[in-house]
Amino acid sequence: MRFSLVSLCTAALALLVTSCGTVEHSYISDVADIPLKSATIPSGSWANSPLRANSLYILHGAESNQERENRIGDYYYVRWYDAEPEKEARLVMRYTQALTTSQVLTEEKVYSAPREGHETHLHRFCFSGPERKKRGDVLSWRIELYVDGKLRDSRQSYLWQEPMKK
Repeated sequence: MRFSLVSLCTAALALLVTSCGTVEHSYISDVADIPLKSATIPSGSWANSPLRANSLYILHGAESNQERENRIGDYYYVRWYDAEPEKEARLVMRYTQALTTSQVLTEEKVYSAPREGHETHLHRFCFSGPERKKRGDVLSWRIELYVDGKLRDSRQSYLWQEPMKK
């Protein structure tokens, strides 16, 4: 009798943990800000390996110095979990740049429905080339995930401030 009661309690607990572990809403799991400030590849030391890998990735295929210079900029990698692939999803990045004063600019990526299934997506927002030279470095940012028009999650930089209402 005791063995079956322990087995029953263990099975009930496992069912409870499994059902609580189901993700019902999409969310942003990670945002990585990895700037490329020079067209030269960082040294091969272990301390520089993430920056070196990113530099090699971004500069891959750039044959001329002009192409390499145009790839210098700010790169934001956004990883998000898609719990609702049957609905349209949008990643919206609002940001300010050094030479645009307090003007908030917007970039967005739309994922049309239906998508493959419940999976993690990775999107890269990049600010490089002539546009970056004209507007400067990204100073602050906020990334929002909308699913079916509803805000599901957001991440923001330390310096982000909501624009003042007029």
